[in-house]
Amino acid sequence: MKRLMAGAVLSAVLISGAAAQVAPPRFNPAAPENRQVIPSFSFATVEPVLKQIGAQYRRGGDPARPTLMVTFTNNRRATITMSGCDSTGANCKALSVQSYWTRITNASADQTGDAISAFNHKYAFAKAFVASDGRPALQRYLTADFGFVRGNLAVNLLVFANQADRYATEVLGPLEARRPAAPTPSPSPAGTP
Repeated sequence: MKRLMAGAVLSAVLISGAAAQVAPPRFNPAAPENRQVIPSFSFATVEPVLKQIGAQYRRGGDPARPTLMVTFTNNRRATITMSGCDSTGANCKALSVQSYWTRITNASADQTGDAISAFNHKYAFAKAFVASDGRPALQRYLTADFGFVRGNLAVNLLVFANQADRYATEVLGPLEARRPAAPTPSPSPAGTP
């Protein structure tokens, strides 16, 4: 009886543990579909690749400029915006992947610029910059004028997710962790001690 109870408890633990640990699909570079040429970018051609790499996404934008808000398996988020599209958004010749972070408050503009410049020098895959609104950003731009190999799109998205993680941990985290500079005391008005 004790063995039967122990077996039932062990089975319940294994079943509940397996249900709690649903792993995202792993990218299989050898999959035959990775050799297919995507004629252009669209929801119909990009979404299956996002599923293949385990990313979650939701649609946005307007038909002439389709947009996908993406969360990669490493929890880094990005916006994929397709451009150079026909009026239906089914035939886009370019794709931009962008991630934005909150404005850096504990580092000067020069310190931020130097850190971003060093990142761009070290990693040429995506471009890091400060957007016009002051937020740090990372961008990758792809074109499909004559098509794009599906497996290459998957790898580009996976590498972008990795670069976004590196940017956040190697550049933005250390900048934000800096102690804010102490305010410079203003000179006291004339005649006061």
